[in-house]
Amino acid sequence: MKEYTAQEKCRAVLTVWLERKSAATLCRERSLAVSLFSQWQDRALSGMLQALEPKRLRAASEGPALPETLRRLLDRKVRVRELNLAGRRPLSRPVSVKRKAPEPAASPAPG
Repeated sequence: MKEYTAQEKCRAVLTVWLERKSAATLCRERSLAVSLFSQWQDRALSGMLQALEPKRLRAASEGPALPETLRRLLDRKVRVRELNLAGRRPLSRPVSVKRKAPEPAASPAPG
């Protein structure tokens, strides 16, 4: 198993967060397990939250616009952290609801 440096991990995570490549493409190109990459993302988000959290509580202000993927990951990490602080166990994976595609309108029968 290949050992990755912290710099390699950072580059991989930032490549996906900045939407230069999808996680699936990056993992395939680097022969990386998706679960390992997911761990890197979680650790990166946790580290950012811990490093950037204010010393005292204050109202959070809106930051700069983030790519949709990064915003979703960050929101999920914040929710998990809040649940942990409240003493509740979060779900191991978020539950996604698949929506059915609308059925095409029926065309009239040839007559």
